[in-house]
Amino acid sequence: MKKDFLLLCIIIAALISCGPSQKVLDAKEDALFNKWLKHPKAQLIQTWGQPDSISSDGKGGQILIYKEGIDYKSVMNAKYTGTQYSFRKEMFVNADSLIYYWKAFRRK
Repeated sequence: MKKDFLLLCIIIAALISCGPSQKVLDAKEDALFNKWLKHPKAQLIQTWGQPDSISSDGKGGQILIYKEGIDYKSVMNAKYTGTQYSFRKEMFVNADSLIYYWKAFRRK
């Protein structure tokens, strides 16, 4: 019985460690955001919804700021027990309402 449990733990650990690397995830994320370059602001808002906030880019354009939060809760007692992540996306829009740059931040 203990050997079966140990074997199961080893298999689970191996599967978890074989997940996609951070470099692969970063490349997919870059491709996702890069496809928005040179697209109109209205199209982004139609797809992503209204931004959480808007600020000036200092060049006559705007920065559309989107924020996401992911909280992990314990199933047993509904308390926050895991890491809390937040994801912030900034899409830079020029005076012609075209996206020219982006930034994405992940915080633990």
